[in-house]
Amino acid sequence: MLRLPRLILLSLLALAASLIYFNSAAQEKSAKPDFDMTASYIEACSCDMFCPCYFNTHSTNHMDMGEHKMDEHFCRANLVLKVDKGYYKDTKLDGAKVWIATDLGSDWSTGKDSWLVVNFDPAVSKEQQAALADILGQLYPIPWQKKAAGTAAFTWNVNTKTGVAHAKMNDGKGEVILEKVGGNSPDHEVVITNLKYWGAQSNNGFRMWKSKHEAFEGDGHKFSYDGTNGFLITIHFSGSAKAASAD
Repeated sequence: MLRLPRLILLSLLALAASLIYFNSAAQEKSAKPDFDMTASYIEACSCDMFCPCYFNTHSTNHMDMGEHKMDEHFCRANLVLKVDKGYYKDTKLDGAKVWIATDLGSDWSTGKDSWLVVNFDPAVSKEQQAALADILGQLYPIPWQKKAAGTAAFTWNVNTKTGVAHAKMNDGKGEVILEKVGGNSPDHEVVITNLKYWGAQSNNGFRMWKSKHEAFEGDGHKFSYDGTNGFLITIHFSGSAKAASAD
């Protein structure tokens, strides 16, 4: 039986180990998603607590609440997000803030009567805007009837001590004020778990912080509601890039 010298044997073992390492590293790199985002939201809409939209394919019938004082199906909302940590290919997204104002319309499978206005905080770069446009387009896959985008400076703050969350545009055209809902135990929030948030793979639960006031005005749209649905949530979403403009 042929015996390999000890030095040669050790060299071969070292080579095999290095090949395994580099192969594993290559597989890990190839498995890495194009984008990965963890984001926290201050969110409010025109519905009563809690969102019926998460259990239906159409918006609520708001009787005599529309602009024309007639029965209408709509869900008008402000979704104000701050990226806690994230990337899109080589673009870092940490700290980016986006204000999304929308009406889901009467049927979001078709996008009927729907509109979307996205405002990026001025600190968000053009590369980050393009990246977030692709990510958010996949997170909310609605065939919007009308879309618009712009920039607007705004504040974003959640105070767990006072139980108040507040987001407000500097020009006063958008605002959300949420107040924490008290439960049986004052030491614990009311949280709805095991409920999917749009296209996100996971979330930390819908934290019930009822809307004291929400409003938006822009791109020909205007709404204002008091005492309606609101919540805080942190989501995780990752996937593959789809927008050529963001490459």
